[in-house]
Amino acid sequence: MLVIIGGKTWPQDLRWILAGTASAVTAAGCYGWEWWTEGAIPGGSSRTGLVCGVAGGLIILFELLLWPRKRVRSWRLGSAQTWLRAHIWLGLLAVPLVLMHARLLFIGGWLNLALMTTFLLVIASGVWGLFLQQFLPTMLLEQVPAETIYEQIDHVARQRCRDLEKLVGALCVGDPHAPHDRTPEADDDGAEHAVVTGFRSLTGIQGKVLETVPVYSPIPGTLPIRRCFFTELRPYLLDGKAPGREGLASTAAAARRFAALRAESPPEAASLIDHLAQACDQRRQGDLQMRIHRWLHGWLLVHVPLSVSLAVLLAVHIPVALWYW
Repeated sequence: MLVIIGGKTWPQDLRWILAGTASAVTAAGCYGWEWWTEGAIPGGSSRTGLVCGVAGGLIILFELLLWPRKRVRSWRLGSAQTWLRAHIWLGLLAVPLVLMHARLLFIGGWLNLALMTTFLLVIASGVWGLFLQQFLPTMLLEQVPAETIYEQIDHVARQRCRDLEKLVGALCVGDPHAPHDRTPEADDDGAEHAVVTGFRSLTGIQGKVLETVPVYSPIPGTLPIRRCFFTELRPYLLDGKAPGREGLASTAAAARRFAALRAESPPEAASLIDHLAQACDQRRQGDLQMRIHRWLHGWLLVHVPLSVSLAVLLAVHIPVALWYW
């Protein structure tokens, strides 16, 4: 579940921003006053530094609770959106608090250095993830109108390929030089119609449709279509972008390829070529959806391990700091 900052959520975000800014300004004012009165940069053991350290540590512990909160949905401790919004804004508030606790990064010792480095990396990875979640869903909505369930992308492509294989086998003349280019699914079963999975966008409503295509007899002059399907399009539909098939993965290159195919094919095959072009476009959208999905969730592979490392370092830092206090 994503928290999109701005738009309709701006009133909720504004409350967090104002509260976080007021807290940070208050802490900075107290820190500056102690700095001025003591004549030295307050450290973690100073009054303000200690308060900032405790507050920052509690925020970090709260941030870590988001993961069990997401896993245990039976917890009725606020909505997931509220937790995510608190995770974002409190995490940003922790930055000035931790910096003041660490004497504005004038820190010593390998433990403190490791702790601050990990903390800043966690913040940076979290900001990067927030950036991705702000823009990638919109990109997905605009550029992948044929979006499907991520785990089903390859299955849907294979199903579409089987449908088209039957259609090509029924409407295109055979290739005498490639007698084995047809699989059992493409054998003529005597049907007068073929069902092809398609995609339509009508009055702003998008969705998949099943289209029944009449099948009469092979169309003369369609051997180039048959060869194109089995040598180029079929491998692309099954495997997506791969070495040697980069052309179909490009919208412009695929358009040129299908334009050339139309030029050397009879007019009666125009509908068949349209189906092939649409399937190619949907496979291209599926590949883009998989890339966006990996971008959208891959950052967690960095953010989560860093967060766990931060928790471990914090658990070591607290007793060590109390020991030498």
